[in-house]
Amino acid sequence: MKKPNICIIGATGTLGNKLLKYTFNNKIKINCITYFNNKNKALNLKKKNNINNCYSLKNEHEKNDFIKYLKLNKLDIIYFLDFGIESLLYVDIILSKNKGSYIAIANKEMIIAGGPFLIDKIEKTKNILIPLDSEHYSLFNSNIKNNKDNIKKIYITASGGPFYFNKKINLNDVNLKQVLNHPKWKMGVNNSIDSSNFINKLLEIYELSIIYKIDLHKIFFLVSKNAYVHSLIEYKDNTLSLNCFVNDMLITLIRPLSYFFNINLNQKNHEIFNTNNFNIEKFNDKRFKINSLFSKFTKLNHKGILRLVLLNNIAQKRYLNRSLTYNNIIPFINKNLKIIKEVSSFKSFNDILNFVKKLKLEYEKIK
Repeated sequence: MKKPNICIIGATGTLGNKLLKYTFNNKIKINCITYFNNKNKALNLKKKNNINNCYSLKNEHEKNDFIKYLKLNKLDIIYFLDFGIESLLYVDIILSKNKGSYIAIANKEMIIAGGPFLIDKIEKTKNILIPLDSEHYSLFNSNIKNNKDNIKKIYITASGGPFYFNKKINLNDVNLKQVLNHPKWKMGVNNSIDSSNFINKLLEIYELSIIYKIDLHKIFFLVSKNAYVHSLIEYKDNTLSLNCFVNDMLITLIRPLSYFFNINLNQKNHEIFNTNNFNIEKFNDKRFKINSLFSKFTKLNHKGILRLVLLNNIAQKRYLNRSLTYNNIIPFINKNLKIIKEVSSFKSFNDILNFVKKLKLEYEKIK
């Protein structure tokens, strides 16, 4: 079998480091990486891993060189491990150039922004989407696309973040260090904030609905403290299927590689086989304000979801620069999120990016 041409967009973050450590140890060649801020780290990764192409997406000249690279090269595996929706620009080029490639996406904002238009284009160009979020990956493994007619409900799980299982904590008093201290997963700042206040579950529910074309009203979330159970499928005959694996994102990251290499992780799955690890409960904690947003969320179309994502990004920035308190992130979103009757479909990725650009300018003026 030929060696695949592999590109990693967003190589210097937590997931990029984990993936590159694995490929280095297993002598798997990476052909191209990109980064945004951490130049020294990217150059060190380039040298250590003997990577031929390395581009800064913050630098306009290098960004244009990367676009040329995408247009000139057939890619077999493309990882999107970055954050934000700007990568829609690159996925458009990739889908136009490649067929039968594995599009591995951890960037939930990109999937959400691309929406049904992105999923349809991946399918029409005969490329294969591999969602890397643990919940969506567990469902990918369950092959639910071919069994949708028998599904009654789907549940994804939340680990509870740093606060859910510590009932004594007053969310008005928490500091940034506490917010970022996730007990199960090592994540970037944005994802850690989203996980701590459960807004990530709303985004993941929408993401699931568009990836697998499942009605939004059939998808719910539960809390699983040990984070071994990533999703549950309830069928119309009242049977349940649980999708479980240990808390290691490397499991999802190496899936695209498994189509080209003999992959063996030697994971210790036996540690899961304890009934205490399967404790699952309904979300029930009035300290969190996510429930106030959930009823509005289910009424949003694609453009409405984009509004939610942008308002969340702005709220996060204001929290990080201390102009908004932690416990006011969701009220800020809820107050400014309007349900608007409008045509929600887009005809191109540029249409999506232009809509977001215009909306971002409008929202940044909110007092």
